[in-house]
Amino acid sequence: MSVRINPIKNLPLHISLGVQDIKSEDGRGTLVAMAHQGSLNPAGLYHGGIIYMLCDVCAYSGLLSALSDEEDAVTHDIHVSVLRPVKAESEVMYQSSIVKRGRTLCFIDVEASSNGKLIATARVTKSIIKVQ
Repeated sequence: MSVRINPIKNLPLHISLGVQDIKSEDGRGTLVAMAHQGSLNPAGLYHGGIIYMLCDVCAYSGLLSALSDEEDAVTHDIHVSVLRPVKAESEVMYQSSIVKRGRTLCFIDVEASSNGKLIATARVTKSIIKVQ
């Protein structure tokens, strides 16, 4: 699995957004990020767009461990609810799990938390595609 997850871990965009670690095992993903100065909105809080994006990245990362080498996935739909703000220099943990996987679609739930409190939930739908 590390071969497929490493490019996600090492993507410059993810690194610049404060991603520190990504794991994928048994259809579950874990992503840890820091809310740093470059990831804050004008109010000085963790940017909601980054939460959306990292929910999607976490969902994909977890799904990778459930895909064959001939399969990949792309985002079909995403719905994110942000529940509370996150202050600068806080660690944010994203955790994903597969709710249902079909032949062409997979439904994944993601929860993001910081300081032991739930900050966001997401339902991500991925289209499963065949790769050569």
